Amino acid sequence: MANTTGVVNADNNSDVIVVQFNPASQLPIKLQGNHNFATWKAQFSMLMHGHDLYGHLDGSTPAASRTITNGTVLSANPAFALWFRQDQLIQNALMASVDPTISTTVATADSAKKAWDALHTAYANKSQTRIFSLCNRLARLTKDSQPITEYLQNIRSMVDELSTAGAPVTNSELIVKILSGIRSEFREISAAICARDSTITYEELYEKLLDHELFLRHEESKKAPSQITTAAVETPTIIAPTITMATTNNSDTTIILIHKIRGDLRTPTLMMVFAASCATN
Repeated sequence: MANTTGVVNADNNSDVIVVQFNPASQLPIKLQGNHNFATWKAQFSMLMHGHDLYGHLDGSTPAASRTITNGTVLSANPAFALWFRQDQLIQNALMASVDPTISTTVATADSAKKAWDALHTAYANKSQTRIFSLCNRLARLTKDSQPITEYLQNIRSMVDELSTAGAPVTNSELIVKILSGIRSEFREISAAICARDSTITYEELYEKLLDHELFLRHEESKKAPSQITTAAVETPTIIAPTITMATTNNSDTTIILIHKIRGDLRTPTLMMVFAASCATN
């Protein structure tokens, strides 16, 4: 049977409900630290927004008063009890969606909001030092020889980290960064994008750069066979052999040297040496 979110009526009142969660199926991404905080936060936020419970995280749904006065009688406030039950279930979902090494941060908080804020303080890390480090890494990142998909994913990851750290990058800044880091073989598509009247989106640029890379690979594959064919038909130039005759100190002996010169190496190769005795008349 599929795991689903439980919606429970509170105090048999059909107008008031408490939402239960199943983190195993609804929150598969566990928070492990700085490197995946942005993704984890998006996952948890979407779940809370889907049930209209995000107010428990940002404080827009504060706790009701613990007690109420009815005449001269002080009694527990049912509204607080309902809020507390829902808040505890949200905090429990938070704890279940983080790595065990992080769960203490959630467990020691008094409410879901305090747990949420504590995780932001620990892992969103809005310090200027971190922002400067991320900006520096992003500025130095270039495509080089890596595939365009890997290059774009690296940039996207750093941009997401900057956004989480409190320094979001605009779409225009992102596009400029991507184009400035690609090599000369992409200059044609870069020029076309810069000449547009409207700013291109990251998703559109991703598709165009990927298509252009595939085109470049196709063109490169067409050149390879022709280069192999050219190399195969090339043969070294052979210059006609030359004959050199030399007489030794012994005048009765003549050494005949036959050289074969390869035109490509320009180096004479001794093919034959033989001596002939000359009879004295």
